[in-house]
Amino acid sequence: MIHLLRITGLSAAAAVLALATVGCSDSSTDTTAVEPSVFVGADGVAVEAPDTSRIVTLSGDLTEFVFELGFGSSVVATDVTTVAPDEAVTLPKAGIGRFLTAEGVLKHDPTLVIADTQTSPATAIEQIRSSGVPVAILDVPTTFEGLYDKVTALGVLLDAPGPAAEANERLRSEIVAASVEPGVASAVPRIAYVYTRGPDVMLLFGKGMTTTPIIGAAGGLDAGVDAGVEKTVPVTPEALVAAAPDVLIVPEEGYAVLGGLDGLLAIPGISATAAGKNGAVLAYPEGDFLTFGPRIAESIARLVADLDSLPLAP
Repeated sequence: MIHLLRITGLSAAAAVLALATVGCSDSSTDTTAVEPSVFVGADGVAVEAPDTSRIVTLSGDLTEFVFELGFGSSVVATDVTTVAPDEAVTLPKAGIGRFLTAEGVLKHDPTLVIADTQTSPATAIEQIRSSGVPVAILDVPTTFEGLYDKVTALGVLLDAPGPAAEANERLRSEIVAASVEPGVASAVPRIAYVYTRGPDVMLLFGKGMTTTPIIGAAGGLDAGVDAGVEKTVPVTPEALVAAAPDVLIVPEEGYAVLGGLDGLLAIPGISATAAGKNGAVLAYPEGDFLTFGPRIAESIARLVADLDSLPLAP
């Protein structure tokens, strides 16, 4: 949860004096200044009026939003999950946000590091802070409302509430336009997201993951959630039977490592599902489908179009 605080800088006595002064004067000349909000991260650590001249971002969606809010020229390094915009892809890399090293970040001389609750380990974050560099931690949203809250919070951090409000207005409009209206689809496919980086990493996603609202917006039912999966579970024949997916979505990168459809079908239990039998498998770049970023409506629209073309069982 991100909290926004107002700082007045007035003592109790000064506040009383100020109120008395205002009470004795013409209210039309009241020039009481309202100081900007202070960003308080998801970890409870406040970051006040940071120097934004050299920013390091530690997730791809954060990189994209920082650029959209007008601070792209200040980004000096990103983590490897950044896939857009083009000018960010070529920037130096600070490592992987989920396997962070303080040295990998500090070598870029940042004045501000922007991360999220999936950034780890905590010791690396503390080492960066101990060096005098503030680290702002944002929530990882799993709902569209959470996404809008995140953008608002980023606007507070960067003192850019106007651009943040504009970004949210665009997001809301595009998400609504891309989404399937409830009750419109003649059939609701059961869609399971399976995260894989190869045969040794196979996870079925469920409740509390970023994939669920995208699946729902495209007119599908998250099969993992419906099967009672919390967060993630290993892919097993038993888990797949319970999920009973009509469609499987996998990350493009892991799909390639497996060797495509044949490699995926060789995983125990996959070929027994309706998705496996019909070859109803969709592979998307990890950076597009797993993160709630500025291009989320594009992911929804692509999934809607692809579902229409799949060989689903009647």
